Amino acid sequence: VVRLTLGMFAASFSSYPLTFAAAGQAEAPQGKADIIDVKGAGNFGLRFFINSETHLPIMVSWTMPATSVVFTEPGQPAPETVPPGSVVVQAPPRPSLTATKEEQDKYAKDVQELRKKALGKPVEYRLYYADYRDVGNGLRFPFRLRRAIAGETVEETNFDGFRINARIDPRKFQVVK
Repeated sequence: VVRLTLGMFAASFSSYPLTFAAAGQAEAPQGKADIIDVKGAGNFGLRFFINSETHLPIMVSWTMPATSVVFTEPGQPAPETVPPGSVVVQAPPRPSLTATKEEQDKYAKDVQELRKKALGKPVEYRLYYADYRDVGNGLRFPFRLRRAIAGETVEETNFDGFRINARIDPRKFQVVK
């Protein structure tokens, strides 16, 4: 939730304390971006990219370990579809059907070590903010969010509108008996 809302409400995180530090500038399709390193409790960390001219958020980027490992046989290409956050690794050659128990055990151990090593590889996650519009009182919100894992878009959300401080009928929260 913090990663999602950081780009919209960066100054309102009193319940989840964050520290911000300038980290430089980068070129983005929207123009120059100021980069801010954001740190939080535990190992929470990300990079926050803000348009240098408009001061509107462009993107939030962070890394996490791979979620799964997809093995390929030696000499075979990676599958066309791989689950987001997965790492593709070439497995060692399988032992022959007549291989000894020691050879089979060595193969299993080698595959397990490859899996462990691959799961430690960082995968980059990004959340892009776009299509900013005025929602009233000078507030501009992004009407399009795009989430990418390892450079591949996995989700895009488009908003029709925002209502700020709209009254909500308390009856909507009553339990139906």
